[in-house]
Amino acid sequence: MEAAMVSAFSGAMGSLLTKLAGLLEKDFKLASSAKKDILFLRDEMRSINTSLMVLSEMDEPIDLPHRELRDKVRELAYDMEDCVDIYTHSANKAGFLYDLKTLGARYETAKLIKDLKARVEQLGNRHNLFVQLPERPRAVRVDPRIQALYTDAANLQGIDGPRQELVELLQDGAPQLKVVSIVGSGGIGKTTLVNQVYKAIQGRYDCTAFVSVSRAPNLIKILSDLLDRIGWYSSSQDDTEELISTLRDYLQDKRYLIVIDDIWTIEAWNIIRCCFIENNRGSRVITTTRTEGTAKECCSTLHDYVYKIRPLNDVDSKRLFYRRIFQSEDACPEQLKSISSEILKKCGGLPLAILTIGSILATHQEACSMEIWEKMIHSFRFQLETSPALEWMRHVFDLGYNDLSLDLKTCMLYLGIFPEDCKILKDDLLRRWIAEGFITDRHSHCQEETAESYYFELINRNMIQIAEYDDCGEVISVRVHDLVLEYIILKSTEQNFITTISDKHITKGSSEVRRLSVHVRNSESYNVLENMALTQVRSFNLWGPAQWLPSLKKFRLLRVLHLDIFGSEDRQYHMSSVSSLFQLRYLRTRGILCRKLLQTQLQNLEQLQTLEVVSEREYYDLDARMLPSTLRHLKIKAGVELVGEIGRLRDLRTLCEFEILLRNGERMKELGALTNLRELKLYRCQSGRDDTTCDVLLSSFCRLCSLRSLIIRGPMSLNQYPDFLARWSPPPRHLRRLHVLACLFSTVPADFLAQLGNLSSLEIKVRSLPSDGADVLSRLTLLVHLTLHVQSAPREGVVVFRHAAFPNLKEFLFRCEALCLAFEAGAMPRLRVLEIECYARGTRLSDRVLEGIEHMGSLDKLKVNVFGREDFISRFACSAVVEEPRVEEHRRWEEESLEAALKEAISKHPGSLRVVIRDV
Repeated sequence: MEAAMVSAFSGAMGSLLTKLAGLLEKDFKLASSAKKDILFLRDEMRSINTSLMVLSEMDEPIDLPHRELRDKVRELAYDMEDCVDIYTHSANKAGFLYDLKTLGARYETAKLIKDLKARVEQLGNRHNLFVQLPERPRAVRVDPRIQALYTDAANLQGIDGPRQELVELLQDGAPQLKVVSIVGSGGIGKTTLVNQVYKAIQGRYDCTAFVSVSRAPNLIKILSDLLDRIGWYSSSQDDTEELISTLRDYLQDKRYLIVIDDIWTIEAWNIIRCCFIENNRGSRVITTTRTEGTAKECCSTLHDYVYKIRPLNDVDSKRLFYRRIFQSEDACPEQLKSISSEILKKCGGLPLAILTIGSILATHQEACSMEIWEKMIHSFRFQLETSPALEWMRHVFDLGYNDLSLDLKTCMLYLGIFPEDCKILKDDLLRRWIAEGFITDRHSHCQEETAESYYFELINRNMIQIAEYDDCGEVISVRVHDLVLEYIILKSTEQNFITTISDKHITKGSSEVRRLSVHVRNSESYNVLENMALTQVRSFNLWGPAQWLPSLKKFRLLRVLHLDIFGSEDRQYHMSSVSSLFQLRYLRTRGILCRKLLQTQLQNLEQLQTLEVVSEREYYDLDARMLPSTLRHLKIKAGVELVGEIGRLRDLRTLCEFEILLRNGERMKELGALTNLRELKLYRCQSGRDDTTCDVLLSSFCRLCSLRSLIIRGPMSLNQYPDFLARWSPPPRHLRRLHVLACLFSTVPADFLAQLGNLSSLEIKVRSLPSDGADVLSRLTLLVHLTLHVQSAPREGVVVFRHAAFPNLKEFLFRCEALCLAFEAGAMPRLRVLEIECYARGTRLSDRVLEGIEHMGSLDKLKVNVFGREDFISRFACSAVVEEPRVEEHRRWEEESLEAALKEAISKHPGSLRVVIRDV
């Protein structure tokens, strides 16, 4: 595969080689000696890069000589690319080619190139070390899983429930061979759990075996161990096929239980699985793995099951921690309980981390010293790097890290940019990776698709944790476990990849700062940026007060600029220097006034792809002619009106929020030129004098064939033009989200919805719901989220959802004057959240209130908002209106009747529903 342009391991080497080749191909009027020097640079760096790629395939840590040389080459590649970028940018300026013909300009260019050549030559022949990569002697490590195999069950916490679940799952009486795969991150206790299950049930089988695979498996040894442990004693064999045949013959008439611990690859499993014969004797196989894809492959038949192990909860974490230190969960001194909560938060429910840190504290001479405990929480990164007690934890993390490809390692280390406990938005992260140069086009995949595949691979390997899902059921954000983040920052520092500054720590590598992340809360702390060289910084990310924002003039080569400022919303910043950041590809600001920024000559930023500006108190026009045509993602707040020639932004994939005026037909027409749009959010669709502009808007929609998401919202709706969206034909076939509550439909648009088979999220408002309206909507079988507003109560008095309707729906929000829903058995089998908005007098309009709710076993939360007025305006919003005593009494009776009907329906539900009923 083609290497990424930029990586944590080799720096900008890939990008540099491409640009050196470009210098030779373009006519820059270089002197002949300069061209020879560039050829030398290209050939030397290409040769070194070849050896670097071989070195990158070796596990960390790399020995000292190779590490030092790698670091020198990486920093040299960064510096060389910076020089080439500055030179080519200047050469492309108007009039510069003429100046370059002068003797002085040629001399300066040649001198610059010679300086670079000299730096390469300073390496001498040391780069030959790269092709001399002997096997490094490795310290013989005791497998950390051995301890898990011999742990007394009495010393474990939180294992009883999972163990019982797995025992019941395995001992279900089914005669078919069943495979159960336990999946979870390193250190979460997979081996401990499976060993406890194995001990609990092994006596019920004719033969049993427990073998470990590891990351680099020796399949001959694994198969031989299997034979040995099931009780087959024979002469050693060294042929895989013979071993498999012997195993199959031996297991032919046996009821067997086999544990395959720590599988890393599907390839290894595909060999091992050949041993397990289906003999209908109730045999069982248990596997453990860090990778969800491998777990699913292990469990590829109807009888198999993937069990995702969960971290310990707070109670079990405390018990395990306190017992390790004080031999009792009740013996923790009161003054240490607060700091222990901080330590356990960092451990995040990982038993390995809890026991390891507990062991360090327990063996310290002053185990109950507040100072020692505080030192542990504030110096954990240092402890992880140096403490022998944490060697096993480093080893566990190293195993996962070393199993990643070079590109995935880079993408993972980049997560160190973000503050602790930060929810990392998927789209934001992918755009950053692309802007930093970590992602290249692969075969038929574009950069966005490749970046997304990396993202899901890190989730699949349990390197990052899912934080939230969006309304389409897709992952929208992730988190990094606190200890994994500490490990990431440690590795990033070793490779001088990221420099982080917080209120308590400065973590910096040994070379120039390349990527800088600042997350501070204390505006009074000493600002170390004032004396830091920033001209070579490629990425600057600030979460903190405005005092920490340096002048943008200090930067020159930024690719990524992220400013999340707090406490300065009224302050205007002079950001005209942004226009000089000719390499800028990603710009996001939050918490500062940016009107002047957006009125700067941003069109000079010829590489800018992402522009996101979040400010709360600014309303102005943004001229699209001031924006670079390279933009792919433009996100501005509602109230900033995009004007000018928006059709020139033809590369746009994302446009949010676009304030649109229907009376401006020309702007509606230009919207249709953005044929690459995938996400479009429109705000405040104000009406014009007639409906001709609606036709123009609809015509533009028909040209947006790549659209995946359309949201139309705002206080002034398109309700005076009902059904205009129903004439959208054909709608985009890839459309997954359609939120159009601002656009009224007379009834459920059956023909229109029939063309939207890929919809996952729908929000729609209809004037009336016909008897088959629910059936029409239920044909959208992929729906995960549905919001349905109905203006008039149905004539039949109830909306019935039939058997098997909405098989994937998880959230349903229903608004109607009457609480008139009924569910047949089997309807909405996956529904978890049901939210209803109705009038207090709704009980008089229907005598079937939530009929059949008892069939909805997956329902977890029911929320009912009861409005006192028929236009769904809150009573509290109309508090100035004085109600007559009789009216107030009648309203109270209606509310009490509705509440009684609700309680009666809810009482029939078999689960423990979370119920919220509010008078709004």
